[in-house]
Amino acid sequence: MKNHQSVISLLTALTLLSMCPSAPAQRRLDSEIVITIERGACFGSCPIYSAQIYSDGTVIYKGVDFVKIKGKRRHRISKDRVNQLIKAFEQINYFSLKDKYDVDENGQSVTDMPTITTSISLNGKYKKVIDYYFPPKELVALEDLIDKLAGLKQYIGRL
Repeated sequence: MKNHQSVISLLTALTLLSMCPSAPAQRRLDSEIVITIERGACFGSCPIYSAQIYSDGTVIYKGVDFVKIKGKRRHRISKDRVNQLIKAFEQINYFSLKDKYDVDENGQSVTDMPTITTSISLNGKYKKVIDYYFPPKELVALEDLIDKLAGLKQYIGRL
C-alpha cells in the first residue's frame, strides 16, 4: 500500500512538473534574431545565401549557390558591430521604407534581378523589406553594410 501511494505521488508530481514551463524558457534569451539578410537567385550566377544576426553577435550563414562556401557556418561578431548595424537601420529610417521595391518610378518592372530581403526586429517592432528592383540607394548601401559588418564576405567571395 505504501509503495502504491509513493508511485501515485511520484506520477502526480511528474505530471504537474510537465505542465509547468521550464525555467530556461521563461528567461528572456540574449540571443534573439535581430537582423536577417537573404539574397535570392537570378537567371545568372548571383550569390544565393542567407544570414541571421543575433543580438549577442552570433551570425548564422547558409550558403546555397554561387558562393565561395556552401552550407551552414557560424561565427561571432562584436556587439559593437551589431549596434553599428542597428544604428544604420535607424539612420535610413528602415521602419518607414516600403515593404517591397519591385517597380521603378514609372511603374515598370524587369525580370532576372536577384531578390534581396532584409529584416530587423527591434524594441518589439519587426520590419521586412523585399528589394527586387529600383530600391532607394540607402537600402542598397545597408544591404552591403550587413554583408561587411556581419563578416559574410568571407563566405560569399565576390559581390
